[in-house]
Amino acid sequence: MYYLGFDIGGSSTKAVLVKEKQILKSLVEDTPDNLDGLFKLARKMRDELVEGIIPDEIGGAGFAVAGVLDLGREKVLNSPNISYLNNQPLKKLAEEKLNWPIKLEHDTHCFLLAEKEIGSAQGFKNVFYLTLGTGIGGAFMVEGTVVFGAHGAAGELGHIIIDNSSGLEYEDMAADKFLKKSLGVGSMKARTLVESGNQKAIEVLKQMSNNLGIGVANIINILDPEAIIISGGISWAQDFLLVGINQAVEKFVNSPEAKKTKILFSELDRFGGALGAALMVEND
Repeated sequence: MYYLGFDIGGSSTKAVLVKEKQILKSLVEDTPDNLDGLFKLARKMRDELVEGIIPDEIGGAGFAVAGVLDLGREKVLNSPNISYLNNQPLKKLAEEKLNWPIKLEHDTHCFLLAEKEIGSAQGFKNVFYLTLGTGIGGAFMVEGTVVFGAHGAAGELGHIIIDNSSGLEYEDMAADKFLKKSLGVGSMKARTLVESGNQKAIEVLKQMSNNLGIGVANIINILDPEAIIISGGISWAQDFLLVGINQAVEKFVNSPEAKKTKILFSELDRFGGALGAALMVEND
């Protein structure tokens, strides 16, 4: 059987065709700014991916969404970076629009599933996964089981409040939001600036790595994982990011043993969330 996976992010939407845990085709488009546009895009991507495949060989599709879902995984409760999804019964709507069975899940949980199945989380039982994009997504597993929490919203590290008076969140300090505020550009243009030797861009990236590191140290102190896996569009800067992360871990982590927590960068690239969404259906 073939399976489709969609990863709906604040900036881009990725889609993949998967068979036997391998991506056969992949597509990426800008995320539309309205719900009708999103479904039009999903149908277009679906049609391109399944061209030439017998319908009976399609097992369904998974949707990975950047936002908080209800416990039953039927509805998007709050998507800070895709506000038109708020309070939408996305599973039902997607099944009506695509005429397929759909499974819905938080995007970072899908990333973690892909890492567990074929990526860097193989061989670990206790892992925290961080994805750095428009904002910051988080998910974690304990003794091999992904933790969803009492309301299905566990892992929302990006929304930890950093400054109560201003409502400043962790993702304001360690994701694309920080780069755009400090440099006026996103991660890919920031990369160009850094590689050209722009000193302001280099200093901003160093500050971002320090901010990111504080959050990582907090994760280690609270959950004591074997490994933290980081992914997202900023992964190209891992040499910069590791400096700030390692400094923060050494300074702020209480347990001498926990200071040895492995900090890994995902090798699944930008389609990891879409892959995990497809695997979620394949494993059902």
